Amino acid sequence: MSNPKWRGARLMTKQPGTIHPAGHSGRTQSNKAAKPAAGGSAFAREQELDQYFTFRDDAKEVEFKRHDMPTPWLNYLSNGTFHTMLSHAGGGLAFYKSPQIWRITRYRFFHLPTDRSGPYIYLQDAGTGSYWCPTYEPAFQKPQEWKSSHGMGYTRFEAAQDEVSAKTVYFVGPFENSLIWNLTLTNHSTEVKELNVYAYAEFGMMEFMRELQWQCYNKHQVSVQYHDKEALIYKYGVENQPKPDETPLVYMMSDAPLAGYDGDREEFIGSYRSESNPAAVEQGGCTGSTILGGDPCGALQVQVRLQPGETRTVNFFLGTAMNEAEIEQAIGHSREADFVTRSFAALKENWDSYLGAWNCELPDKDAQRMINIWNPYQSQRNFLFSRNISFYATGTFRGVGYRDTAQDILAVAPLDPEAAKDKVRLLLGQQYQDGHVNHYFFPNEGWDPVTSIHSDDHLWTALAVWDILAETGDAGFLQESLPFYDGGEAPLYDHLKRAVDFTVSRLGPNGFPLMLRSDWNDQLFRVCREGRGESIWTAMQFGTVLLRMKDLAAAAGHPEHAADYDRLYEEQKRLVNTLGWDGQWFRRAVMDDGRYLGTAEHDEAQIWLNAQTWATLSGMGEPDKALQAMDSVRDILDTELGIKKLHPSITNFPDPADPLTNYNKGTGENGAVFCHANTWAIIAECMLGRGDQAYKYYRQLIPNIAMEQAGLWRYKAEPYVYASNLFGPESDRFGLANVSWLTGTAAWMYVAATQYIMGIKPVLGGLSVNPCIPSSWEGFSVSRRFRGCLYEITVKNESGVCTGVKEIRVDGELLAGTVVPVYPDRSSVKVEVLL
Repeated sequence: MSNPKWRGARLMTKQPGTIHPAGHSGRTQSNKAAKPAAGGSAFAREQELDQYFTFRDDAKEVEFKRHDMPTPWLNYLSNGTFHTMLSHAGGGLAFYKSPQIWRITRYRFFHLPTDRSGPYIYLQDAGTGSYWCPTYEPAFQKPQEWKSSHGMGYTRFEAAQDEVSAKTVYFVGPFENSLIWNLTLTNHSTEVKELNVYAYAEFGMMEFMRELQWQCYNKHQVSVQYHDKEALIYKYGVENQPKPDETPLVYMMSDAPLAGYDGDREEFIGSYRSESNPAAVEQGGCTGSTILGGDPCGALQVQVRLQPGETRTVNFFLGTAMNEAEIEQAIGHSREADFVTRSFAALKENWDSYLGAWNCELPDKDAQRMINIWNPYQSQRNFLFSRNISFYATGTFRGVGYRDTAQDILAVAPLDPEAAKDKVRLLLGQQYQDGHVNHYFFPNEGWDPVTSIHSDDHLWTALAVWDILAETGDAGFLQESLPFYDGGEAPLYDHLKRAVDFTVSRLGPNGFPLMLRSDWNDQLFRVCREGRGESIWTAMQFGTVLLRMKDLAAAAGHPEHAADYDRLYEEQKRLVNTLGWDGQWFRRAVMDDGRYLGTAEHDEAQIWLNAQTWATLSGMGEPDKALQAMDSVRDILDTELGIKKLHPSITNFPDPADPLTNYNKGTGENGAVFCHANTWAIIAECMLGRGDQAYKYYRQLIPNIAMEQAGLWRYKAEPYVYASNLFGPESDRFGLANVSWLTGTAAWMYVAATQYIMGIKPVLGGLSVNPCIPSSWEGFSVSRRFRGCLYEITVKNESGVCTGVKEIRVDGELLAGTVVPVYPDRSSVKVEVLL
């Protein structure tokens, strides 16, 4: 099959993968990536990506040169309690703890114009009346010069119009629960500039779903009032709130004297208008409106007089506090002369410390950028929000996903192990005494959890706990007593053992774990609706957990459990290599009727990615079968834009009247490039020692590389964070990225890159160093904080190999083996590795 290399930012027309016979076995192969065609939208055809954005790695920023990206490219500004989702063009929303019950501002996810509303600033020439926005949107008049940047916890807009420049930095600092709008104005003309400055935010009714359903009544129970400290206070007081005593007041204020204000959206915006042409701005200024029922907003007007060459800073604040006394304290605090400067400095210091736990120098600067900056940044944001709210997810129904969050912990444990421990405690509070867990739950909202039982959910926790123990060496964590959801408590280790016991108690007719509601592939609920379906992939996941449980049992003081874990592992391994083997790959599941899923016997869904990768991750696949399975992944599933989740896509299987999925071919869980699952292929290839293939899989999904291959207009999502999936070659939109930011891709990609490609992996006895890199790399270096010591690691590859450690020296002394021990009495060590 041909393997065309795509160049530039071009568009693709429909070229579905053609199915061809592959030898006497009757197995099938898919085309490699379809070659892009000329034509189509001129939006980005032949445009170089650097005309749209550029990375500024020294500042840990990405800079945008245009506002009209294919989708809103987001950043998350947060101190862990107060959050703002903000786009490169200024659209977004703010929320307190939960976007489901404490959503402060409105955002229109599906409506046009896109990316509205947001925390906007309008700058108006008081003499001419003309006005514009530093965010570019939404005012009709656009700035003559403009750019924006996302950084670590902040977003900056820089614009100029009529010899006035404006720099606006939005961020959430650590000292107050507020979004700070830091506006700096400079007059570059030879004349005095008289400006009206307006800050505007459209308030939502906090409970987003209730607002959609009952706003005609709920709006009568909200108010915006003026406080004599020159602030607006918004109160949401609707009956039957989930947590009324924990619902905050919202305030909006400035550190400059106010010339006007509005709390009524209709007064500020006007009738048959929008944020593009607010009436108050055009008709003489804010009206002084408040509301006791209506559509609320916060609008503040400040007058600024700038002498020629003068620079002046004005700050606005959108925040929350529990009562008026706390609001007055926050107002006083925020108006301190150095408050904004201190807040931003503390934000920067926090991120420098967090990211300082790991720094690498690589031959591939695209990979280096992702690993040092954007991948751990995205992973930490996932850790905060689970899969709750983004441009793609409206934040209306998902709280904390158990399996999602357990995997997010894996990327945070090396950088903030105490936060990782707290998240484990939160998760295990959702476990029942019999060992199963709630599928997802709502710790902020207090709603009843989703109680569907999946074959994999409860098993993920052991992987997270093992990683925390390897990072910290703190075996005492296993003895910590934690509650069960249905009452009682037990040591953490016992929680993990009960999860194992739950799986053992629910094995199917063939001996594999029952699928229950589904496994990691949620669509598979249709193979087990009668309760007899089994998951071969869960058998592999279970095996991976059993290997970890042997270590955890010893650390917890229960070495006697190891024999049972060994026996269970060997039983599942035997089944995987016999009933689970299809001849050139591993089967995926057993359906209710006893037929196998993921077999050449069927015309559709013959091969599934996860079963091939986890056969190696678990160590269960016999060596020749593990290699053959990953060869099948390469030959059948791989494309130039990543590895498909399954092949061929499903249309009629197993019954045209009741197919396995309703996803269109090449989308979602039906033949798309599921990026999350691609990470396991990278790890599997590293474990097999095939560094060139592993790195091929890794590099092709670096977001800006994937965008370059697919074309900006086709890819659409952000080029600095991972997406959940890309439409596959059986779709006419091959390369379209979906559900960016909030995806398990981030955590696992970080694990794959740092612990398997670079091979620097914490283990219980120290820091394992066993790289698996491209043979073309001459080496790399890493600074890695581990158990209080800085490990400065240099890897040399003079032999041009992918893997195989020849020797390791620590501070010049030869080390036996590949595990560098812990050095509690040293602040740093130099580790030299020769491949």
